[in-house]
Amino acid sequence: MTTDKKITIENNTCIISSNLLDELDYVIGGYGQPTIEFMFNFNAFVEAYILSSNFILTHREIEHINITRSVLFPNGRPIFDLIAKSKNVSIFSGFGDNIMQCVYVDKVEKSDNETALKAIETFCQRDSERIKKNFILSDLSKPIETVKTYSVGFTGKKEAFGGVNQVLIGETINRPFEIVKSFFNTITNFNVQAALPVFTYQQQIQELGKKAISKEIYKTICDIQGQNIEDAENYLGAELQTVPPLVSIVLSKAKNRENIPVILNGIREDFTDFRRCCEDFEKTLNEAKTIKQQIEAIKEYKNFWATLVKKYTDKTSRIMFRFIDIAKESDYENALDNVIDSQSAEELFKDLNMGKVAGKAGILAWGKIKEKRILNKFKGVVNLWSLLEESPTIDRQIKDIERVFNATIDRNRILYAKKHLEEIKKTVPNMQYSRKGV
Repeated sequence: MTTDKKITIENNTCIISSNLLDELDYVIGGYGQPTIEFMFNFNAFVEAYILSSNFILTHREIEHINITRSVLFPNGRPIFDLIAKSKNVSIFSGFGDNIMQCVYVDKVEKSDNETALKAIETFCQRDSERIKKNFILSDLSKPIETVKTYSVGFTGKKEAFGGVNQVLIGETINRPFEIVKSFFNTITNFNVQAALPVFTYQQQIQELGKKAISKEIYKTICDIQGQNIEDAENYLGAELQTVPPLVSIVLSKAKNRENIPVILNGIREDFTDFRRCCEDFEKTLNEAKTIKQQIEAIKEYKNFWATLVKKYTDKTSRIMFRFIDIAKESDYENALDNVIDSQSAEELFKDLNMGKVAGKAGILAWGKIKEKRILNKFKGVVNLWSLLEESPTIDRQIKDIERVFNATIDRNRILYAKKHLEEIKKTVPNMQYSRKGV
């Protein structure tokens, strides 16, 4: 695991939320029983872990995990450890709210790691109930308003503190919307998958829904490139992407919950060539200087997908977004200002570096344009609508989970999930999900 101060994200990367890891470790670690919400979270993680080449964790969340681990997971964290042991994990800072409330302070002689660990140990012993109270598990029948994380730090020698160092532990509060927005905004220029817990599902869909590109701008780009817009729409639009039934494969091979990490690693190894294909695809897409080159890359990628999924009959799908993206480095903001004033397509693209068009989208709020939404390219979320609609799929997963965990899942909770998803549809009127497409 490496820590980078500057974000340099590799192709086929996934950012994983500590809250998702918490919920998985709670069940797979044997601390609690599986639920429908756990099943949704497990789907999100399995897809991310097997199909992604690289992983990102945030510095703030790593601190939170290290501080709370002894209280919440005294017998181990199998899923977090699975990620932490990977050679392709980076830790980035710059996510989330930096404002915190101090919940522990002590005078110390040294500002070092050993001192911090002693402070964390004392805090956990003293405030273990506080930590447990703030632990979150997804419950679709009860909206989660806030998420709390802990971090540790030091103050320097100041007269106000008696001329000595102090070690501090702070508590930061974020809402689910802020968490999702922080992730999406920070990875603006990169093709990064987000593996987030189901309690943020509505926020994920809403954020993606804000980023649909303007039809007029899209057509203008195609006209200038000499590209047929219908052809471009077929390959750069949003669609349902069929994926192998990864969760069903994992559960069918697992004998018990303790066996799951080993099975996950084995299946991830089996998909090495697939991940390499994804890396090459993103590299080609990002280096393309024309829409035509982008479309050719996507055609090749689609053919690979079609060959892969022929082996499977499972129809579980996820939502994949493929749209033309405008990176910050393309100077698109400046070009946009020109066209607002001149209404000239030539002015719009005068300063636009088309070699950077394939970067990550979601760069700015187009407040001066009627249709002001840009869509992230190659961003996906697990399609929970289709999972619930496909009775054989969800029934098989529930039965497998009950066998593996020697537990019973309350099937009545599916009704809460369906109601929750219907409410999400109502809040995002421009995005319709069905088995036939998006």
